[in-house]
Amino acid sequence: MGYAVSHMIDDSDSLPKRQAGDYVHAGAKAMLSLIPIASGPAVELFSLLLAPPLERRKEAWLEGLYERLKRMEEQVAGFHFEDLEHNEVFVSAAVQATRAAMATHQQDKLEYLRNALLNIALGKGPSEELQQVFVGAVEVFSASHIKVLNVLWKGAGDLSQKALWGSASPNGIRDYGKAITALHPELANQDNLVRYIMSDLRSRGFTNLGGPADPFPQGGSNAITNMGVEFLRFVLEPGDQKK
Repeated sequence: MGYAVSHMIDDSDSLPKRQAGDYVHAGAKAMLSLIPIASGPAVELFSLLLAPPLERRKEAWLEGLYERLKRMEEQVAGFHFEDLEHNEVFVSAAVQATRAAMATHQQDKLEYLRNALLNIALGKGPSEELQQVFVGAVEVFSASHIKVLNVLWKGAGDLSQKALWGSASPNGIRDYGKAITALHPELANQDNLVRYIMSDLRSRGFTNLGGPADPFPQGGSNAITNMGVEFLRFVLEPGDQKK
């Protein structure tokens, strides 16, 4: 990431592009050359099929991050883009997030990672070690993990706003499974996935709920813990947004 940070502080309008024979191609070939069954043709096939899209992902990610950071410099008093080169906490988090960004094509996950870095750049969010935990959680979570967790946090309000739940609503949403699918219809008929997600969130200390059948709504740390709220604010609320 030292390369990326040092080049992001350039005065040009966009992040400079890497040249042909970039580090991703070289690194991929070096790794495959250590595998006995990876012959020369296999390495070349890998380079042709996988390395170019990986590099495109990396460049797109860094370009988007660069643009957001430059925009933040214009919006946030006291924030100076060039200071990030010496911000070791940010550089370490950026390396971690960039690895995660290269491993996904989901725009939601890329946005969560970007929001986390914007908050770190501003010195917002949890402690340094918890930041690492949270960025790591985004990497291993599906996008649906964060959607489900957000229902546990703000589901009652979101459903009421959409006139899907409340004293005047005839829909009878009485458990979290129904609340989740009402707000995210794409998760309907995916009971096993929702059950797994809620179990995973519980094991990570983000909720104390047992599963989709738990009565809706439940307040306080039973529905979502303080750490769960802290995580969502870290990845859903970028620090450069004007309040």
